[in-house]
Amino acid sequence: MLIPEATIQKIKDEAEITQIIGEFVKLEKSGANYIGLCPFHDDKNPSLSVSPSKKIFKCFSCGASGNVFSFVQNHRQIPFIEAVKYVGEKCGIPVETGGTYEYSQKYEKYYKILQTTTNFYEFYLKNTSEGQEAQEYLHKRNLNDKIIKRFRIGLAPNGDLLYQSLLKDQFQPLDMIEAGVVRSSSSQYYDVFRNRIIFPLDNLEGHIVGFSGRIFQNAKTGEPKYLNSSENVVFQKGSILYNYYDSQNEIRQKDHVYLFEGFMDVIAAYQASINNAIASMGTALTAQQIRAISKLTKNITICFDGDNPGIEASKKAILQCQSAGLNTKAVFIPEGLDPDDYLKKFGKKALKDLLENQSLSGLDFLYLAEKKNYNPNDVLSLESFKKAVFRILKIYKSQVLTEKFLERLANDLNVSLESIQADYSNSVSITFQTPVVIIPEAFKPTRRIKKRKYEDAERALIRYSYQKKEYCSKIRSELGLEHVNIANFQLMMKIEDYYKKNENMNESEFYQGLNPEEIKLLNEVLTPKLNHEISEIDKFIKVVQNFKIEKRIQQLTEKPNKDQKDLEEIQKLKKELTNNLKE
Repeated sequence: MLIPEATIQKIKDEAEITQIIGEFVKLEKSGANYIGLCPFHDDKNPSLSVSPSKKIFKCFSCGASGNVFSFVQNHRQIPFIEAVKYVGEKCGIPVETGGTYEYSQKYEKYYKILQTTTNFYEFYLKNTSEGQEAQEYLHKRNLNDKIIKRFRIGLAPNGDLLYQSLLKDQFQPLDMIEAGVVRSSSSQYYDVFRNRIIFPLDNLEGHIVGFSGRIFQNAKTGEPKYLNSSENVVFQKGSILYNYYDSQNEIRQKDHVYLFEGFMDVIAAYQASINNAIASMGTALTAQQIRAISKLTKNITICFDGDNPGIEASKKAILQCQSAGLNTKAVFIPEGLDPDDYLKKFGKKALKDLLENQSLSGLDFLYLAEKKNYNPNDVLSLESFKKAVFRILKIYKSQVLTEKFLERLANDLNVSLESIQADYSNSVSITFQTPVVIIPEAFKPTRRIKKRKYEDAERALIRYSYQKKEYCSKIRSELGLEHVNIANFQLMMKIEDYYKKNENMNESEFYQGLNPEEIKLLNEVLTPKLNHEISEIDKFIKVVQNFKIEKRIQQLTEKPNKDQKDLEEIQKLKKELTNNLKE
């Protein structure tokens, strides 16, 4: 066990749960308890209740519940051990861990190096003559002391003082190299960042994972304005969003996020009193980044640069976010500027007005972006614009929007609506037309399997398995490798592995071996609200086994060239499924 049970209990007893949760949620006293907006769903009316006497929280809308550790786990998306350490720090109780904890082993040493490096750069900016010059430069760019402190801006000296400082703190040179702050050549060690203003970059959990350094004096020939950390074990651009961790409460409260390309744009938005802003660090959006955004809000406004590359990046991001189910808007930054340049040229009020009042729907933005390239005197340009709009409308798949934008397109091209509608109909038939095949009634595909009841049964079995080793053994022996949802199956396997070494379930110990997604899943499973009426383990097992039968029926039904043997198997499986449902 990594943290003694006595330590966990002491932290739990001494932690002021209202104070801890109050850091993330605005709470108001209501009788003996406190209430607030639940951060785990789109909560419009306060449905989160926190009991200081019982030291628990519960949402009466989405069902989220637990103690101070589970709240911190779910809110910050961190493992159990990190939640205990976080709460322990708030209580002034040091947490010592033993054993081998993969998360700490792999990354904790790098996080410590990068945190120490950040502290060093901040100190150097504030306490040296070179730092005074850098501060004057920042002030001229309208970055005041409040902004410098908020975004932890620092200064890298023109030498290797950082390496010497880290060495005194007993960090190993190889670890410094792997963390991306030191490099080596011929057995000599050098600071990666020299004579640059430093902007720390943090990951989704709030750990500093890299830096961006900007020149503030005369640059040497060929020297880049910005120097960024190279990707390494902890710094991977596709998995971070600048300012995500520090702005997540603001994003949840406003139920909206502004997405920029770079960190300077986020700082510009902050200057304009917009605090629900993040940046993708100039990279194409990844599925991981979109999932992270979706956890906080379903409403996003994309604010990429106003030049051609920025507009193209906006178009891609709109389609990605739209496909992920986000309500997507976008902003055209005039004159090809980026948001930071727009702030410098027009001021804070103008930037705030642009972002808050001049955004377009994703579809409007895409349409206007294509229209920018339209030349009314060029027939090829006309065709290109028309086809681009057709492609976009097919993606949105809305009859109402299609009708609206075809009319708009006809007006912009100065042609009849009938001709545009005819061309669109032809493009749809060309794109999607398939040979007409008459399928006998017996061969027609069945409706898609409705997985919900099977997943509910599988989750119920996870709950039984978690509660008792005897139940776990029975369920695992009867189901074998059969499963409905792979995430459920993997969690079930972890429970089985735990019981192979232990007779009883120890919640804190088991949670330490789970990743954030598994923690979230288990917390959902242990909430006794499942959509079924079955209450016995054997019946739950039978339901999960029925899923395999339904999958086989569907596979055979959709087979293009079925023979008599296939038809007989379908009938046999349907009969088996019917009998199972009667039991």
